[in-house]
Amino acid sequence: MLDAGLVARARPVRGLTPCAQCGETLVAPTWSEHVSEQCVRYLWECEACGYTFETAVHLRAKAA
Repeated sequence: MLDAGLVARARPVRGLTPCAQCGETLVAPTWSEHVSEQCVRYLWECEACGYTFETAVHLRAKAA
């Protein structure tokens, strides 16, 4: 079940994201959404333990 209040604190290892519950390496998100020009939200589902969580990436605004 999705825990919308959770933001994963784990850092990507060599470009891959670990499961926030068991640490298993996740290759790609199940779903992604562009929330704004500076924010992209990802939904992750771990095949090893079934845990589901979200992460968000906040990008810097373009310089004028």
